[in-house]
Amino acid sequence: MKQFGKHPLHPALVHFPIAFWTAVPILDGMYAWTRDYLWWQCAFWCTAIGLASALAAMVAGFMDLMTLPANHSAQTTAQRHMLLMASSWCLFCIDLLLHPQHGEPTRVGVWLGFGCSLIGFILLCAGGYAGAQLVYNFGIGQRGEHSKSSTL
Repeated sequence: MKQFGKHPLHPALVHFPIAFWTAVPILDGMYAWTRDYLWWQCAFWCTAIGLASALAAMVAGFMDLMTLPANHSAQTTAQRHMLLMASSWCLFCIDLLLHPQHGEPTRVGVWLGFGCSLIGFILLCAGGYAGAQLVYNFGIGQRGEHSKSSTL
């Protein structure tokens, strides 16, 4: 597990994309409701910052996954966590592409973006739950070791 000092790196980085991506479906919904361009711009920047910070968290998480033994009982949950988070990242990428920097968005773009951000947020929650299972059920990241059983 990659660490910064005595603290694991991946859990320290995940708070940023979670915070930004939690705001995105709300901001997209506010734009759809009010048509105030400020909401659209805020959603764009929250999505962009969330994507960049998530990329750093994903790299650290992938490095942690590579240290998990192949026969560890947490392997399936760790891969599920990775798949859900990567899927969420892809949906937020699509949402960002649907946010033009200049000019008003199309009606279809607004609703597609809102749908992508909402589904991305749902996947983010499911992936976060899988990440919590890794910590609380399997002891991953506690005391810097994979502390519970390493076999099926």
